[in-house]
Amino acid sequence: MSTEQGTRMAARCAACGGEAVRSVGQFLCDGGRTLAWNAESFCPGCGDAQCEHSGPEPTPQDVREALLTAHGPARLRLAAPLGDPVAALRALREGTGASPLRARELLNELREFGLAGTAVEMAFWRVRLAERGVGAEVEEGFGRAYRYVGPPELREAGGAPGTPVRTAGEFAAWAGTVGVAEEPFTFVVDLGGALRLAPRRSEHVACAGGEPVMGAGEIGFQVAAGGWEVAAVSNQSTGYCPDLVSWPAVAAALERIGLPHPGGFTDDVDGVSGQNARVRGGQAGWM
Repeated sequence: MSTEQGTRMAARCAACGGEAVRSVGQFLCDGGRTLAWNAESFCPGCGDAQCEHSGPEPTPQDVREALLTAHGPARLRLAAPLGDPVAALRALREGTGASPLRARELLNELREFGLAGTAVEMAFWRVRLAERGVGAEVEEGFGRAYRYVGPPELREAGGAPGTPVRTAGEFAAWAGTVGVAEEPFTFVVDLGGALRLAPRRSEHVACAGGEPVMGAGEIGFQVAAGGWEVAAVSNQSTGYCPDLVSWPAVAAALERIGLPHPGGFTDDVDGVSGQNARVRGGQAGWM
C-alpha cells in the first residue's frame, strides 16, 4: 500500500522563462489520517529553485493527473460485506466534507464497484474507513491512465458526462434510450474501469467529466444471436491520445458488461502521432 508517490513534470521557470523541472507528490502523515501534497521546481538553466507547497490541502488537479499518468490508478474495495453503512458514511463525509447525498453516492460506488484514484488517496481512505471499523483493501497496478492533452477551452466548456455502463442491466437500460445500431458512440473507460458512453460528436473530455481515463475512442454495437455485441472499436481520441496498451482496460470494461468484442481495436491509432497504425480486416471503420 503506497503512502507516498511522486513524479516529475516540465514547467516554466518563473525567473528566466526557461524550462524547469517540477517535482510533485502526495503523501500521508499523522499515521495516515491526513492526505498532503508537495511541489517544488528547479531550473537547470538559471539555477532558480522554488518550493511551492508541502502539507495538507486539496491536491491540485494537475498534480493528481501527473501522478495518475506516471503510476496508474489504484482501486479501493471492501474487504468484506458492509455491516454498518452509517459508519462508512461518516468516514466518507469526514474525509471529504461531502454532502450527505454525495457521501451516499461514494458509498454506493465503494460497495458495488470500488473507488478509484491515486494510490495515496486510496490508502488514505483505507485508514479512515478502518477507524470506523470498515475493512477495505487497496489494489494497485491494474492499468495506466491518460490525462487530457487537448485544447483547454474544450475542457473548460464542460458538458454532460457520459452514461456509466458497468453491468448488463445498465447497458440494456442505456440501449433502450438510444439508437444503438445507427452510428458509433464516443466512449471512455474511467479510472474505476467503467465504460462511459456519449453521442459520437461529444468531446471525450466531457464524456470523462474532465478526469483522466484508462481508455478512450469510438465504439459501435450490433445485434447478435445472444443479444448485443461490439461491432467495431477504436482508440481514436485526440483529447487523450491513448495508445494501444489501453486495450486491456477497454476489454475488461466490455467483459464486465458481458459484451462480446473483436479481441482488439478494429481501428488502431498511434497514441503519440495520432496516425492510423493498423486497420483490421482491410476496413477503415469510421476513420
